[in-house]
Amino acid sequence: MIRAAMMFPLILAACSGAGSDYGNVAVPEREAEAQAAIDRAVAQNGTATTARSGVPVGTPTENAARDRALPKDFQGYWGITPDDCELANTAATGRINIDADRIRFWESRATVVDVVSRSTYAVTVDLRFSGEGQTWQKRTEWKLEGGSTAMVRTDAGAAPIRYQRC
Repeated sequence: MIRAAMMFPLILAACSGAGSDYGNVAVPEREAEAQAAIDRAVAQNGTATTARSGVPVGTPTENAARDRALPKDFQGYWGITPDDCELANTAATGRINIDADRIRFWESRATVVDVVSRSTYAVTVDLRFSGEGQTWQKRTEWKLEGGSTAMVRTDAGAAPIRYQRC
């Protein structure tokens, strides 16, 4: 009986994982940082408040891609004529597709080199074009009109071109 009583703590120690890796889980660094942010928010605001309002997210740092990104309201398909907006129309010479930092035209592509000025309804960008074996660069101004259903593009020294959102 005494012998069994002496063995009991040893058995418990063996089961508890003392000295083993039991209960240790490798967590990726980003997940560990996210869990630490949750723990800090709960400690500061309480569980119920954190559950309702969420965990504060840090302000994203600026980077080159974000600096060159065109505003979301400018992104998408645009056409000079209604026929340009027919996606099945493979001969739509007036259709353009604007991505975050790239614009695809009929026979050329443009990459945003620099956003010179930006507001809610207007952006001026320096673009690097390539197409038909040539490359060139020019400054272009884009303005939204009609509740973002129309857009006017003005290239330096050229007449404005009007597009409708497809």
